[in-house]
Amino acid sequence: PVAQRELGAVLDWPAILRARQGQPLTSEHLRWRRSLGQPQALHVFALDCSASMLESGAFAKAKGVLLQWLRWAYLQRVPVALLCFGAGQLQWKLLPGRAPQWNAGLIEPLPGGGGTPLALAFHAAWALVAKRPEARPHFWVLSDFRSADVLSLVQDSAPALSHILVDCEPAARSGPRSFGGAERLAQAWHSAVRLQPF
Repeated sequence: PVAQRELGAVLDWPAILRARQGQPLTSEHLRWRRSLGQPQALHVFALDCSASMLESGAFAKAKGVLLQWLRWAYLQRVPVALLCFGAGQLQWKLLPGRAPQWNAGLIEPLPGGGGTPLALAFHAAWALVAKRPEARPHFWVLSDFRSADVLSLVQDSAPALSHILVDCEPAARSGPRSFGGAERLAQAWHSAVRLQPF
């Protein structure tokens, strides 16, 4: 119990009463939950809306995955932000805050096309999290990483946050036409990155 309190947990009275079932209260009935007053790590999602994502069909699949993640974030009361990038532009669709309950109206109409401003997306997300007090934010990038920007990004030092690169390249790690951008970043940044297959 002391360790739980040190981690910012509080007693979960509804769970305790369910466990007790009318019996005299003992330490075995105690249940803990994370205090809602404790700041939670911000999850920043970045969606590649480029032509290559659209043409491969990965864009539609990525939007479906993103909808599931935002639903999870809403249920867990996790703060999120959403950045869309494509056609040489960036657009923040959700600024840091609690995920909306319904996101289909936001995600499904998103258009795709144009180039992939990958470096701009990374730098915009890094600038955002640098201003936030949360400990070790998480940066999720759904992209095929088919951008020359990868070559400049591998020269950058990734900031101290958790990068999860969701590799949407259809021929990832196989075939002569595979660009392998996500793998290049993962190799350059080592422990700062987790590579997630799509």
